[in-house]
Amino acid sequence: MMKRKNNNTLDYSIPISKEEASFWKRTLAFLFDIMIINIIIAWPFQSIFMKYALTDISIDSIIPAKLYLTIIIIFLLALLYFTFLEYYIEQTPGQIMMNIKSISIDGKMTFWKALFRNIFILPFFPFYILWIIEPLYLAFYNQRLLEKWTGTKTINIHHNIKYNLKKVE
Repeated sequence: MMKRKNNNTLDYSIPISKEEASFWKRTLAFLFDIMIINIIIAWPFQSIFMKYALTDISIDSIIPAKLYLTIIIIFLLALLYFTFLEYYIEQTPGQIMMNIKSISIDGKMTFWKALFRNIFILPFFPFYILWIIEPLYLAFYNQRLLEKWTGTKTINIHHNIKYNLKKVE
């Protein structure tokens, strides 16, 4: 928040509320981030997926090691995407678009809090159980379970920018 120092300066303020972001704002932000991850992270690996898509891999067969390694790399990069953005700027592009941000309840967001609040991304047991628990918990309590465990939350940002310009004589 900036105060006016003299008659010829710009006065603006950006108050931030502590109001929790809604389920739908969070969902839209997450879907937008998944689109970015698909374009930036997953798309470069498309040739590997196409190679195995043309072969006959049944449910009973073993996933080839190269394909499994590729899937692990993509999910680890997606985890780093959410972790670093929430740690450094407290927002992902999807959150910026929806005017929401991730904060720590007790002060500054730490790297470990950002990492653990996004651990549900990993496609391993027991983390993929969170793919079901997290949206249900959010729908009923308006807070993700991992947010509760890490002492973080996702809030709305209200931009009220006021411009007070004086005529220069």
